[in-house]
Amino acid sequence: MSFTLEKIEVLFPKELSEQRKGRLRDGLKQFLSTNANSKIYTDFYISETHDYFLQGDLINDLRFPSWDGESKNYVKSYFNVVVISNSCDIDEANQSQRDIPKQVLTAKLFKLSDFEEGLIQNHVENYDNIIKSLKNQEHSNLMYFPPINGVEYIAFLDELSWVTNDELNLLKSNIQENRIASLDLFGYYLFMFKLSYHLCRLPEEIER
Repeated sequence: MSFTLEKIEVLFPKELSEQRKGRLRDGLKQFLSTNANSKIYTDFYISETHDYFLQGDLINDLRFPSWDGESKNYVKSYFNVVVISNSCDIDEANQSQRDIPKQVLTAKLFKLSDFEEGLIQNHVENYDNIIKSLKNQEHSNLMYFPPINGVEYIAFLDELSWVTNDELNLLKSNIQENRIASLDLFGYYLFMFKLSYHLCRLPEEIER
């Protein structure tokens, strides 16, 4: 991924302690390397609970359109998702202050084991190398999430959909069951960099 540690550090919140900045810096620095060593994911998810959703939350079974190759139509399905919209836009308290409501963007989330099984069933060569490259965050359109309760996930950043804020907020009544995990600082910053790199590559040196 094409970002430098100097650019990353400019984005650190000023109120972070030097200790937390150091841990965040060390965690992100490993992704600047192109070596094949497995990356280390620590402090990726927060352990405390809260009764609202945040950007980067992993959520169980949210409405998501699915393409039917036979009928050539989209059909209503339910997938695990990761929230793309920022936390302020999905805050229920902000909805009444807006003239135009904002919707909640989501990206499709898959269990890594299901994705790997699909590669094997389709006889994809070197599937193990593909899985390793996913875990090293080497694909711009895919985000790897390390194990949470023993399950690894990948998000498809090029498979996006939306739900209304009302639909998302209905899940708050049983949020501990409906939310898979929330990201800690390391996970959140890596998620932001992956998302930014996938969608916005300003230094492309292409004349517009």
